[in-house]
Amino acid sequence: MLNNYPEPQSPPSDSTHGKALGIDDFREVGRGCFNASIRTSQAMIWFGDALIVGTGRRPLGFLGRYAARNKFATDREGSEIGFVGRVEEQGKDGAQVWRFDPYKLDWSLVYESPLGVGRDGKERARDRSIRASTVFQGPSDDHPCLYLGVGSLERQVVILRSPDGINYAECTEKGLGLSGDADVPSLRCLCSHGGRVYTSPTGKNLDRGMLDDNLTDFPMIFATNDPWRGHWEMVSEPGFGDPTNLSVNEIASFNGYLYAATLNPQHGFQVWKTDARGASPYRWKKIIDCGAWRGPASSVPASLFAYRNALYLGSGIQRQGRDGHDRYGPFPGELIRIHPDDSWDLVVGDTRPTPHGLKRPISGLAAGFGDLFTHAFWRMSEYDGYLYLGTSDWRFLPTYLRNRDELSPACLAYLKSETEKYIKGSFSLWCSADGIRWHPVTRTGFGGNPNNYGIRELTSSPVGLFVAPTATQPRTGGGGLEIWWGNKKNVKII
Repeated sequence: MLNNYPEPQSPPSDSTHGKALGIDDFREVGRGCFNASIRTSQAMIWFGDALIVGTGRRPLGFLGRYAARNKFATDREGSEIGFVGRVEEQGKDGAQVWRFDPYKLDWSLVYESPLGVGRDGKERARDRSIRASTVFQGPSDDHPCLYLGVGSLERQVVILRSPDGINYAECTEKGLGLSGDADVPSLRCLCSHGGRVYTSPTGKNLDRGMLDDNLTDFPMIFATNDPWRGHWEMVSEPGFGDPTNLSVNEIASFNGYLYAATLNPQHGFQVWKTDARGASPYRWKKIIDCGAWRGPASSVPASLFAYRNALYLGSGIQRQGRDGHDRYGPFPGELIRIHPDDSWDLVVGDTRPTPHGLKRPISGLAAGFGDLFTHAFWRMSEYDGYLYLGTSDWRFLPTYLRNRDELSPACLAYLKSETEKYIKGSFSLWCSADGIRWHPVTRTGFGGNPNNYGIRELTSSPVGLFVAPTATQPRTGGGGLEIWWGNKKNVKII
């Protein structure tokens, strides 16, 4: 049953931090500068007194080594689907990095994907997405530098370094030092912890060809103290010894430990921790299993963020197309928090028994903040003392309506009826002053691009909170990516 929470009349307030951001505090500051293929940002970070926005383009059908080898792409029925998008630019629009100066309201293009010849002999952009970011100072750096993980359309991931957010150079090692044939097209995260940078491969080009997939042939964690020169080494067993862990989706530093959360469609996500000491591979301890004992309905750890002496994890489910567990949804996302002693709370979710006792949501809110069609708790960030959480909507791509012979006609009719209520461009942004009491900033998006369906990036800065919704496709005449800026501090604009 859905809970109908009203739109807020005013933002919540806290005696220490004042009011949180409300929907009226946001304005759009980025549209039209991105190339026509851009639909998302998966790496947005504050660096060098500016906002750095790494972008990602829309998929090129099933382009990848499989498609290149077979010279065309097909859907599951075998019909040719070819490329998505404008024919004249189908291969030349690639990932970009943009820099936004909030004091001058100035956008500048600081990196653009180089062109190269694909495996099918056609020229196209090499880079598909900028998907990971961190700030780190290694032995080869004179000061803290920005590092970005750059996903490839057909080849291996590269890492960029920038000393100033303006100039970029490729690090020495590609593909984390694995062999040239290793299928390592992308990274989902870069995490600085204890004098090293940690990451894990994600995505597959070979055979599957779905470049933005979260699966990998190398579900393990790599580390280096010098990302400029590489020298990456494996610091975990593949899947932490569990073959049902198909990737490491999130990595975070908290309370002196390194935490990693795995994608596990069979049993639900897992969370592991290590003190990151001693010889490789490190000794890891599993502290959460089976999707916080919800099972496959929480297969994906979508976000991992430390706030007020706890580590918060937002979950979702892996969308695998027409089959898999997503067909049996909708399963709304949940939020848990992990304490330094490894105990945990169910913050937003469904009451259930666990090996640690009966878990009830301490917020009083059911999964999805009471919305059955909240697909994932996608991104979190802290700004001015408040924790913000962005979600994604499931109604825009209702895979849960397919092949549901097991449902009664009444149940299927209910799902169809609720799906038809979808308002294009809808998603929600929530905030909390303590991680327990949650308040909606908006439940219907920002009123911008009707193709938006979720918040892929949230970035805090000295001048406000930046939000990057993600779109299913570009708008007519330009990229689909928007950047929204929330600010209560009356930043002086010159």
